[in-house]
Amino acid sequence: MLILAGGFLAGCAVLGAKSAPVTSATSPSGEVVTTDWSDFPAHAGVAGEPLLEYPDQSELPDRAREIMAGISEAIERESGLTLTPLEPEAEWFDDSNWHPQESNGYGGQSMLTTVNCCELQSVSTPDPRKWRAVLDAASDAAIAVGLDGFVLDEHTIDCNGEDDCWLWTATATDGVQWVNFAVQDGSRDPSGEASRDAAEFGWPLASIAIGYGATVVESGRHDDYVEAMRPFVGQNRPPATTSD
Repeated sequence: MLILAGGFLAGCAVLGAKSAPVTSATSPSGEVVTTDWSDFPAHAGVAGEPLLEYPDQSELPDRAREIMAGISEAIERESGLTLTPLEPEAEWFDDSNWHPQESNGYGGQSMLTTVNCCELQSVSTPDPRKWRAVLDAASDAAIAVGLDGFVLDEHTIDCNGEDDCWLWTATATDGVQWVNFAVQDGSRDPSGEASRDAAEFGWPLASIAIGYGATVVESGRHDDYVEAMRPFVGQNRPPATTSD
């Protein structure tokens, strides 16, 4: 593991744009190693090391389907409702659902790609007093398939069935993959906006919905990624120097 010995040696490029950070570190053998972060194969906002042992883009779908099946089955058992795909399951991992990360946040190229897919939704919801039990069942299932349990998002109020309770959102993740959870009853929205949106867009007024996402190494690039990551293992990522 490299020991950071110096600060970031970043300067400014032409036109005032920030150049990629350069870090100086000392290896266990005492060698000083200089690393140019424009060569980082992941992204400034992504921990690159976990991806060294993770399935790449081509290997991910089977794992993702297993995760979604486990969580959706738990929700259906607890809620008594059926979750149905919003697009055919055969299309979940089509190219249109993948979004390559062209930049690594330091002016270089990333080898990562992100998928958002696999949405399942009911057309009604149980009484809000049962929402906690549904979320707990989903959390247990998430843990069973290798994710952390669902955590309610900051803006979600645990209202325990009070009259103004109409929407909960939560996320379960392992740092690479995530599943989003939402349960809502728009008829309880005091602003009336949820009802108007449901009527305008043909959405269910009340529903439970889950969706899957992950950021992984692009197909066929895992060996290249492992090699490119070697200089960066054990180092702290500096702040991004580009916004993409």
